Amino acid sequence: RVRFIQTDAAINPGNSGGPLLNDQGEVIGINTAIRADAQGLGFAIPIETAKRVSDQLFAKGKAEHPYLGIQMVSLTPATQAEVNKQLNAKISLDKGVAVTRIVENSPAQKAGLRPGDVIAKIDGIAVDNPGDVQERVENTAVGKELEMEINRQGQTQKVKVRPGAFPISGNSAGG
Repeated sequence: RVRFIQTDAAINPGNSGGPLLNDQGEVIGINTAIRADAQGLGFAIPIETAKRVSDQLFAKGKAEHPYLGIQMVSLTPATQAEVNKQLNAKISLDKGVAVTRIVENSPAQKAGLRPGDVIAKIDGIAVDNPGDVQERVENTAVGKELEMEINRQGQTQKVKVRPGAFPISGNSAGG
């Protein structure tokens, strides 16, 4: 659910949690993990994400991660045909982000989103892939209203959704 910075800086066992620095000596991330089967490949949490989480921990004693409760896929001519077949839908667009599943009792379901909806914009900003949607959701606050422009069966609509806190356990989807 979190975007990572991929780095070739050495991250050895024991120095996870240390800073990832740029060439000006500025902290740009927090070293988090290595890929054991790939020599010299590591990952760091971007400093903006780490700061947002640490601010929440200091203020509330816990960090909440906003989520909608959707599964989604980038639309291309190939995925459009597959999604239409899978959902028995009639998506005419071959660009955007198609909703393929809605988690029961999720913020997305409460807002009226449906499988087959195509997300075009969130708060007026165009989204081209699931990563864009996730980033827009993650950069908002739990309970803060987002306005989504969607295409449903060829009609453009606006849907307002309030992201909920990502459930600690259960079978929840991304987004």
